[in-house]
Amino acid sequence: MKNRPILTPPVQKGHIAYYITRFLVSQAARRFHRLTNKSGFYNLINSDDPVILVSNHQNGMMDGLNISGVMSKQFSWLTRADVFWKPIPRSILFSFNQMPIYRQRDKLRDLRERNDIIWNCCIDRLELGAALAIFPEGNHNPQKTIRGLKRGLSDLLGKALTKHKSLKRLRVIPLGLDYEDYPGYRRKLSLRVGEQIEWLDLYNEETGLVDFKELSMRVQEALRNLTVDIQPAGEYEVLEPYVKALKTYDAEEIKWNEINSDLKRIKKSAENEEWLERVKRAYTGLQAAGFNQWTRTESWGVRPGDVIGKKYWAIALSPLSWIANMPTALQQFILNRKGDKIKAREFRSTFKIGTGMFIYPITWTLMAIAVGITLSKLDITSFWIGFVGMWSWATFGNRFYGWLSGHIHDHNDSVEGSEFWGDGKMNTLRMAWGEYIKSIKS
Repeated sequence: MKNRPILTPPVQKGHIAYYITRFLVSQAARRFHRLTNKSGFYNLINSDDPVILVSNHQNGMMDGLNISGVMSKQFSWLTRADVFWKPIPRSILFSFNQMPIYRQRDKLRDLRERNDIIWNCCIDRLELGAALAIFPEGNHNPQKTIRGLKRGLSDLLGKALTKHKSLKRLRVIPLGLDYEDYPGYRRKLSLRVGEQIEWLDLYNEETGLVDFKELSMRVQEALRNLTVDIQPAGEYEVLEPYVKALKTYDAEEIKWNEINSDLKRIKKSAENEEWLERVKRAYTGLQAAGFNQWTRTESWGVRPGDVIGKKYWAIALSPLSWIANMPTALQQFILNRKGDKIKAREFRSTFKIGTGMFIYPITWTLMAIAVGITLSKLDITSFWIGFVGMWSWATFGNRFYGWLSGHIHDHNDSVEGSEFWGDGKMNTLRMAWGEYIKSIKS
């Protein structure tokens, strides 16, 4: 690889470009997802201390966009170094609080020295009171499991306290992202923020290191208390239908605690080979009865009482939502088609939201200008009436369409759930589901 410049990001707590762009990111994320649950956010907003936010990582770049868009605090992020090589993208990324991190695939002889520069920048930002967000698992995985952690977090904490003793005030805060179906438009998303993770007692004054193994256990346990961790991961396919039926993303604190206890029970029960074999046999019977990977057990629930009520009013309003969304319909159709063709499922919503975040307001503005110019032949005031009217139709119409789409999803789930529990044609599948549930609860 040819010689690359040594990158030194600015030491900053925040940036005006991040503040401005966050509005676009927030609008895009909230229009695509249904944010059904935000809990524990007081753990982040009630202090000016420096923070390292640690989160599970399932959904490609979208995890970071959701965190940045939903939370008012500005975060610094570590991003692969190869996108920083050109000066203009580098300046833009620096203004968004992005910092490069070098990987083995970059094939740089001085890789360690370059990363030391980045670690020092992270530490100096934290000393200013900045917030840093990282995914300690090191990479994304679409499965709802908490995986083993990389050494980055423990190394960073050790270096930080060695360089600045004042960083004893540094807080490590866990966040759990819980998606219903992250590539799906207007599907639900829950964010749960937990209490800070103690780490100071793991610091060794002599070595300047933080105990990696013990810290990893604490972080993993904290994340398990905030999001879904289907274990054992080797039996993910077998256990996932049951967990999906629990609708974890809808669960508020008390209900979530019950579900989380159930998930831990399953992990413990799976240590018993006899129990696990019963569940596997029941799952095989479920497949033989017609279950497949596209089946939405969320619509069934574990029992008939889990089926939500129908929303016929949403169906009645759907023609109005189509009219409301006309200024955005073509763009949305194209982005959805192209996004669904992306092979890696965990990057589909990243494409849809990331592209739509810019395409939608640009096209709305152009349409508003066109309408304004057409009406301006009457008088100058008519230009602004046309411009504001078209822009309002586009942005609020798209928001109304998205809001109603979520309720239509609920209605469709209700119809599917009612048919599952009440239709005689579903007897075989329903009996197989009952045996499957019984085996897991045994």
